[in-house]
Amino acid sequence: MQGDICDSELVASLLREHRPRAVVHFAAESHVDRSIADPRAFIRTNVEGTFNLLQQSRLYWAELDDRSKNAFRFLHVSTDEVYGSLGAEDPAFSETTPMRPIAPMRHQKRPPTILPVPTSIPGLARSHHQLFQQLRPFQFPEKLIPLVILNALERKALPVYGDGMNVRDWLFVEDHCAAIRTVLEHGRIGETYNMAATASEPISMCDDHLRPRGRDASSAASAPRRNLITFVKDRPGHDRRYAIDASKISQELGWKPAEQFEGGLRKTVAWYLANTAWLKRENRRISRLDLEELLGRGNI
Repeated sequence: MQGDICDSELVASLLREHRPRAVVHFAAESHVDRSIADPRAFIRTNVEGTFNLLQQSRLYWAELDDRSKNAFRFLHVSTDEVYGSLGAEDPAFSETTPMRPIAPMRHQKRPPTILPVPTSIPGLARSHHQLFQQLRPFQFPEKLIPLVILNALERKALPVYGDGMNVRDWLFVEDHCAAIRTVLEHGRIGETYNMAATASEPISMCDDHLRPRGRDASSAASAPRRNLITFVKDRPGHDRRYAIDASKISQELGWKPAEQFEGGLRKTVAWYLANTAWLKRENRRISRLDLEELLGRGNI
């Protein structure tokens, strides 16, 4: 079901009804541009919502028997944006990298260990992990890859911030899910685990990859789109480079990604090309919601 993670009664009732062995917290506002323009929704969801999930999980945990208490886990999904931007000589973010976030959204997605939640509860894992971008189906059109695919299909401009050489780490969604399961089953309580495919790509390189290959590529989708790239004014506080060191989860838990950037992107593009109706419908829905929010705030 769909609901609001800030709704204490709803979260409590769902925990009582379904009796989960773990809570995996993915729910967050995640679009940096919107967090800069209006951070209120981000503060509510990412800070208040996270606290509410932790609080209700703590109350639920307190009612469990000893065996269930010891088995229960709370896994918080974060982002490598909390680390800030890598310097020119820095190889990659590790789990011990100091956090230096810039945008409001990045502050709000810091690990749950900094929240005012009791930390002496056995079995309530305060583990979290870091990732940046996911290669995956069903990602909303405000995100880079679905936006570029949709615009390319409609021969619209492909907007790229600044000079397009900002570097991001990418992880295929199926690898991400496998990593989550690995951490839930084998991760140590209170630990941080970075997850990545060591697939760092400059954003401007996406045009080279966002063209399907082989006989599945339609003539409209496979035509070169480089001339559609439009460089726009850079975003305030736009971090230059992210790269993730995922050696800890590999060495301690045995997880490694099965897909690298090329393979994961090829599968992602193929899904969107097969589901263009969904992509266009979601794009219209999001555009409508953005307009309603602006009207509701009296900004236009």
